[in-house]
Amino acid sequence: MRNILKTLFFSLTVIACQSEKNVGVLITEHLPNTKAEYQQTIVGQLSGKYTLGNNTVIKSRWANAEREIAKKYLKELITTLGTEANEHQYTSPNLNPAIDLILDPFKGTNIYGILPSTNKSSEYVVLGGHYDSGKRNAPGAIDNATGIALIYSVAKELSALQNRNKNIIIVFFDQEEEELIGSKAFAKLLKQRQWDIHSVHCFDMVGWDADKDRAMEIFSGSASLIEIYKTVADQRKIPLKDILIDPVGYHNNSTDFDAFVPLGFNVIGAGECFYHRDSTPYKDSPDDTFDTVDFEYLLSCSNLIENIIKKIISE
Repeated sequence: MRNILKTLFFSLTVIACQSEKNVGVLITEHLPNTKAEYQQTIVGQLSGKYTLGNNTVIKSRWANAEREIAKKYLKELITTLGTEANEHQYTSPNLNPAIDLILDPFKGTNIYGILPSTNKSSEYVVLGGHYDSGKRNAPGAIDNATGIALIYSVAKELSALQNRNKNIIIVFFDQEEEELIGSKAFAKLLKQRQWDIHSVHCFDMVGWDADKDRAMEIFSGSASLIEIYKTVADQRKIPLKDILIDPVGYHNNSTDFDAFVPLGFNVIGAGECFYHRDSTPYKDSPDDTFDTVDFEYLLSCSNLIENIIKKIISE
């Protein structure tokens, strides 16, 4: 829950960054061609390692003004895939309605695009991850610029396929760090639009692998999704460490995956091994920087997820 000090900081940041909110093109050059290079570029641009257009630097993605710049960057990123970038603006009340008398309701913007199927289909596969960072001074390189780079690379590589039997929605959630507000709003949007959602795949923190085993952690209540993930992972000789989720006696793991479980979506979450103690120690801190990212691990995970989603959309 937000507090008054945070609200005051937001206001001051908006004033200080007012001149940056209307910056020009942020992706000043074409992204590199190779997957490894463009993933590093994306993580570097989102976490302050690299300067963007008009000398803009995204040092954090926590305050409103900072997320405004990140939002514009992500819209430009989606358009490089040859698809339209859309804003899903939402307003959500505080958990305690009485707080709304003191503080404004939550307001934010999810950014999404749709990669259409090449063969006629009403089904959608959702790939999502949050773009906000957890604290004022947190660059958020691993949490969660790596998730964004993974999602982008999967969509980019699959866009070259001549046969896609399902539509792909790529979505970057706002305010995951604020009680999953953005992903909860997007889950409601999907229900309201009554889209035929085959499955939802959420990625959070994919940049740390201290023991170099390339393992990913997955959590889902869907036996079919777990089976697909494990089948492809076995083929690529990548260990998967799963956390079993019982949708009836649901246990909240506090990431975007959790926003889709109560509404009955077929959903799975994946990332580095947070619950198996092989995860960044720098989460939500000023030390969550570009230089701490294991880009070989990010590439390995991206290749795995690309093959999994390729299998799903080829069915």
